[in-house]
Amino acid sequence: MLTVVAMGLNKDDLTIKGLNVLKNVDVVIVKSERTHMSETLKEQGIEYISCDDLYDKAEDFLELDKLIVKRLNQQQGNIAFCIVGSGTDDSTVDYLKQHNVPFETVYGVSAEQYVNPVCDSNGVRVFTAQQFVDCTNVTAVATVVKYIDDSYIASDVKLKLQSCFDYDNAITVYDGRLYQSTLDELDRLDYNHLTTIYIRPNADYSKRKVFDFKDVMDVMHILRSPNGCPWDREQTHESIRKNVIEESYELAQAIEDNDIDNMVEELGDMLMQIAFHIEIARDDSEFTAEDVYTALCRKLVDRHPHVFGEVQAVNSQQSLDSWEKIKAQQHKIKNLTENLRDIPKGMSALMRCNKAQYRAGKQGYDFVNLQQVEDSLLSELNELKNAPEDCRQEEGGDLLFSVVNLLRWYGVDAETALLTSTEKFINRVIAVEKKLEPTGKKLKELTPEQFDLLWAEVKKEMQ
Repeated sequence: MLTVVAMGLNKDDLTIKGLNVLKNVDVVIVKSERTHMSETLKEQGIEYISCDDLYDKAEDFLELDKLIVKRLNQQQGNIAFCIVGSGTDDSTVDYLKQHNVPFETVYGVSAEQYVNPVCDSNGVRVFTAQQFVDCTNVTAVATVVKYIDDSYIASDVKLKLQSCFDYDNAITVYDGRLYQSTLDELDRLDYNHLTTIYIRPNADYSKRKVFDFKDVMDVMHILRSPNGCPWDREQTHESIRKNVIEESYELAQAIEDNDIDNMVEELGDMLMQIAFHIEIARDDSEFTAEDVYTALCRKLVDRHPHVFGEVQAVNSQQSLDSWEKIKAQQHKIKNLTENLRDIPKGMSALMRCNKAQYRAGKQGYDFVNLQQVEDSLLSELNELKNAPEDCRQEEGGDLLFSVVNLLRWYGVDAETALLTSTEKFINRVIAVEKKLEPTGKKLKELTPEQFDLLWAEVKKEMQ
């Protein structure tokens, strides 16, 4: 029978139950005698076998666990395996569980026990150093990281913490003594098997340098609170509706300009709009942030069965087809009519036109070839030329519709194309006007020939 005996972090942490087990088994094996465990066992007159020689043979921790378990299995009779900590956070114990090796556990004092006096009372996340380095969900909440036993793992932990904590954030360190340091100093401390840290974010937002999404929601909650901002408290979904559109265009412009710094700012502005609507909804008991996160993740999982399910998709078009098929099922869209009516009316005219054509085309409502598309465009141009004044708006719309259709056939997004051309036109006009500055002339004072000459010069320079 194998019993795991957790011996805490100090030589006085061995429990009475653990001591009884150690005195009544046939073999005692210690994971490493370079810890307090060897001193405790020697004081109790208990002989043991060490696994320190396996550390030198193993290339990594997985192989080390494998070699230790092999040694445990080679023993006869009742065996005690001594580890540091509480018994819930040891990699060899995890290996035993994963490989269905039967054992019992005598739990011991946890590492976090030694930093508990300074921990928040409303909950703390606890990791071993390796668990923390492997973790993908690191947030600025009160956190304990234990068993930071060398500078290499300390450096990895520090790098991960700096993604959501300030470099000078205070940390509490326990390595047999309890003292204060800073995150910046974490990879320059003295380390042993006891080394455990506790960190929590600065509660004063005005002094913080690094924030995460949780902080965004907390700040927005403060702004909407009775002691917050009067303007923010007055806003409704309707009053800030247009802001979402404006911020979207500003983000699109930053992307078009390849302005990375501005992209960071505009993405933040977009995120603020999301947080604002969530906070308004929470105040009005409409929905919660968790409802939004759940709806998004549910959609992403459900609409990617080629990632989270059994469906196969070998290219992006098959992925898109799968997405649209599932979307239609979820929106209970039974036919083309319902699919077209599902297109938001708040979209820009070009985007809505393109989406309507695309959806209709997927159901067979489209031209047979590109020549028919081009012929249709020329026909609509003719109709506009010959249209009476009261019909020009309608015929002009038909012409634009045909242009969007032609661009769609060429694989060009009409909205992006027009935005790009408009920006190009503006920049060229600005350049022409700049060339006129030394002469003192205005654009409207130029003859057509003079303007054409300047325009051709600017076009050549800006190619």
